Amino acid sequence: MKKNVNVLYIQYNIILSEHPQVKIAWATSRSGQPVEAFHKNFYGSGIKLVKPEEVTTCDVVFAALPTGNVMNITKELLEKGSKVIDLGADFRLKDRHDWETIYGMKHSCWDISKGAVYGITELHREELRKSNLIANPGCYSSASILGLAPLIKEDLIDNEKIVIDGLSGTAGAGSELDIAIHHPEISNNLVPYNVVNHRHTYEIEQELGIIGDSKVIVHFTTTYVPITRGILAICHCFPKTKVSRTELLDLYKEYYKDEYFIKIIDIPKEENASWQYVPYPWVNSVSGTNYCHIGLDIDEKRNRIVVFSVLDSIGKGGAHAAVQNMNLMFGLEETLGLKRYGLHPY
Repeated sequence: MKKNVNVLYIQYNIILSEHPQVKIAWATSRSGQPVEAFHKNFYGSGIKLVKPEEVTTCDVVFAALPTGNVMNITKELLEKGSKVIDLGADFRLKDRHDWETIYGMKHSCWDISKGAVYGITELHREELRKSNLIANPGCYSSASILGLAPLIKEDLIDNEKIVIDGLSGTAGAGSELDIAIHHPEISNNLVPYNVVNHRHTYEIEQELGIIGDSKVIVHFTTTYVPITRGILAICHCFPKTKVSRTELLDLYKEYYKDEYFIKIIDIPKEENASWQYVPYPWVNSVSGTNYCHIGLDIDEKRNRIVVFSVLDSIGKGGAHAAVQNMNLMFGLEETLGLKRYGLHPY
């Protein structure tokens, strides 16, 4: 018998409507317009938009609201028996001072925040099974943390000299128009933004520090690129001892051997190729999916490791990862409703 999980779904993804164990109870909007006014792909879906004050109790609430909004409703939702998965930033950090400094506001329910579990399933699986409140990671954070976790765990690199270049599609900027993501501006262009002290830096340092049980310093810079969805995290780090590409690939395959959604790209380099690209992951390969593809190489002459981690910014970096966590929370098969390989070309 199906275990129906009624869901508040306010994230722009079709994944829940395809999930065999989910019934979408409602989605909220203050506009009074139908769902297809915002997401034309839901035309004829029967999904009803209701005002926030009209919601009814459900099993799990997916919240995708501006920072500072979810924390004001979480206590009431939990008291009514709903589990909460926040796709925003209200519960991601463990340090209150950092959170309030970064987001420029006071946190209204820090006592609840301390019980939130950071929602990278592959790293916090057992905690997530028992949790009623999940803080879904930022998309850059997911790609970067998954890309670097094996190196940090094995203490192979200098933890205070990590450089990450994050390239993102424009869906990560949201639906409100800004000149930097206006099509005539972003097309045929690259737009660096928040190039130092990016808020996701704190998530990356926090989680990698937990993995390695030591301080981690990340130098993180971001750029919008002219694609709609997707993240490429290019992670540069420096090994403490000499290591080969083959050894690193073996390490990654062993570390993620039981993870269905993490794929390590182990493709040999082409001999005598004038330019190498086959051994490295592509963003469009994971579009619309819950997969993270990781590839790597090493500059043995200069002692530098470069790790490429790609995922869909609103898939594995958003809605799909949230549904993976929901499956765990309700004792469902972790991969349920998430096995699609996406479309290529996309």
